[in-house]
Amino acid sequence: MLRAAAAAATGKTAPARSPSGRGCVRGHRDTACAAGKKPRDAAALQILIDQKFDSLDEILRGLAATSRLTPRISDLIVSYGERLSSHIVAAAFRERASTRPPGARDIIITDSQFSEGRPQDDLIEKRAAEKIRRCSQTTRCPSWAVHRSNEAGITTHLGRGRF
Repeated sequence: MLRAAAAAATGKTAPARSPSGRGCVRGHRDTACAAGKKPRDAAALQILIDQKFDSLDEILRGLAATSRLTPRISDLIVSYGERLSSHIVAAAFRERASTRPPGARDIIITDSQFSEGRPQDDLIEKRAAEKIRRCSQTTRCPSWAVHRSNEAGITTHLGRGRF
């Protein structure tokens, strides 16, 4: 997805569903089919994947028009793969146990330094205590994605290999 973003920033790309992006879509769809064997789960995942890639296409078209890949936009684009993966993993868990949708963005809060957001420990502790306590009181198994947000709910990224 980062390659698609970099290409879009130079104005040289079609959306994520272009021939170069179709392999990514197909890979997500194939993985989703393998993870969510229940027909209802598999169908829901296919719809979700299509919706996310449609949304990503819009972002990439806008990026191609402006040729400005900011850290904020980069964080948003990177989060698409992470968000899709969390749903696919949750579907795989549902094959074995009940699970609830991932909610890491509700717990892992960073400052607004896009691409290198710093975790806000006090907020994380407070939100984790609230959200995880509720999860542990049920028989549901939470699945957490690795994406984060700042206090305003805007997607941020910690940066690779920093924490």
